[in-house]
Amino acid sequence: MPEATSLPGLVLDSMSRDSSRKRILWREADAIESLDGDRFLGKVSSLAQGLARLGVASGDRVGILAPSCPEWLLFDVAALSLGAVTVPLFANVSKENLSWQIRDSGMKVLLAQDASQALLARGCSGASLRIATLAGEVPGDSIGWEELLSDAPDLDGFRRDVARLGPENPATIIYTSGSTGRPKGVVLDHGALLFQIAGARVRFPLEAKGNLALSSLPFAHVFERIVTYFHLRNGYPLAIARDVQAVGDDLRIFRPTIFTVVPRLLEKMLDRIETQARSASGIKLAIAKAALDEAGRERGPLSPLISPILDLLAWRRVRKALGGRLSLIVCGGAALPHRVELRLRRMGLPIMEGYGLTEHGPVVSANGPSENRPGSVGRPFPGVETRLQDDGELWVRSRSVFCGYWNRPEESARARTEDGWLRTGDLARIDDDGYLFLVGRKKDLCKTAGGKYVAPAPIEEALASHELVEHAVVCADGRKFVSAVLAPDFAALRRRAAAAGGETTESDILSSPDFAAEIGLHVSAVNARLDDWEKIRRWTVSPHPFRIETGEITPTLKVRRAEVLQRFSDALDALYR
Repeated sequence: MPEATSLPGLVLDSMSRDSSRKRILWREADAIESLDGDRFLGKVSSLAQGLARLGVASGDRVGILAPSCPEWLLFDVAALSLGAVTVPLFANVSKENLSWQIRDSGMKVLLAQDASQALLARGCSGASLRIATLAGEVPGDSIGWEELLSDAPDLDGFRRDVARLGPENPATIIYTSGSTGRPKGVVLDHGALLFQIAGARVRFPLEAKGNLALSSLPFAHVFERIVTYFHLRNGYPLAIARDVQAVGDDLRIFRPTIFTVVPRLLEKMLDRIETQARSASGIKLAIAKAALDEAGRERGPLSPLISPILDLLAWRRVRKALGGRLSLIVCGGAALPHRVELRLRRMGLPIMEGYGLTEHGPVVSANGPSENRPGSVGRPFPGVETRLQDDGELWVRSRSVFCGYWNRPEESARARTEDGWLRTGDLARIDDDGYLFLVGRKKDLCKTAGGKYVAPAPIEEALASHELVEHAVVCADGRKFVSAVLAPDFAALRRRAAAAGGETTESDILSSPDFAAEIGLHVSAVNARLDDWEKIRRWTVSPHPFRIETGEITPTLKVRRAEVLQRFSDALDALYR
């Protein structure tokens, strides 16, 4: 069979192999539903006809505003098979960004999750946008999902459409998270996506037999989207978690062998493990404390016997709570804090960290089962060239470098060199074996009023390592000393309030002298590892968690530093008076 030249071609090839095998699993109430290769291709070909009836043709932009679900993938492949360009949108996107992305992309059709999402989209668009509703009531001029599927499958027609596609055809416009300003539309072609999947298959040579992957991140996230099609290409089942809040239950129910995450999920996982350990008593508390202390040791076990004993008494239980079968956890999307990686790895969880950016489709490098160097983000994918500039900025070049920013030729030219190098904006170092280590963001370096440079990222990571601190943002640029905004972890506050009993609330804890003293000790501990000009002299605590809806974090859970500093400007100014 010839090599696929487009993403739908790859899906067609892989679904046609052993087409009766279950390929996608998901939960409906308490039952597990499934979709095999035959049904998947039948629904995709029917959807493609439905979209063609709406006038979708090659080059048209088609949006998807829905959480991860089987229909998301069906709609994506159907639109791509017609030569359309899909525009994935996060289900919790703000109204401002939704309006911008609809107008900027010029999309022709949008798939919305339900009536409320459809009405929101209609309020952000003109009458020319056709809206299809996935579930529930079909409002006004919207089209229902079943109406799109009304035609009988036409697999021959689907194959003809797919055969017309080539690697140079634009496949998707993915809007950046907006952590540094208004989202920009990154254009990737089919060749870039296929390059990514081919590289992943070399770095992660997984067999179809015995494996099962769990998807917990939004398909609108470029990392999860590529990983999802990588799983489908490999031939083992892909289970789709209901949402990120239920991922713990889904790990126990589906018992996956492969799991992809962003660092924040692993941080929350470790926080929960540590909280539960501290709530034990007697001998259980002693075992839990020993297990956590040992997991955090930098220089290995105290003796050859200690790790097997703690594994039997504690760590094995952690793995069992996560399904008991995990053989590969791939983490990407942001920097993974060292303390999280170290402890979970020592507990026997096989974490492989990688690095990428949307403009590279996204993966640049990743650790793999046969070459994993903890602390690094791995070696570059096959075919990816890397080069460090004099200031430490990493440049990359490969087939998966983006085509450009949609409607932004000048910014596209600034992002790439004439000979194809992509300026990542990330500071890095490369060791003698070719492993990449990230140092920080070039634009994030702050210069104090005294002329000293401060890298916020490692300080923020250290500040956020406290169980009651979810996010931290450092303020230093042009200031006479370094300060910070701390966003509490309100879930941890609720757990502590419940443990205190009585009428204690989260607000009571935040306003208590004990909380101020505890955070003060933590800041002092962080400062002990910093140079004098980097030390946090003062800080302010946010009265609410950072939210996507209010703009402090992106849909991929990255902090929008500039937005936070602007929102807390009055409180920060007060620290310097």
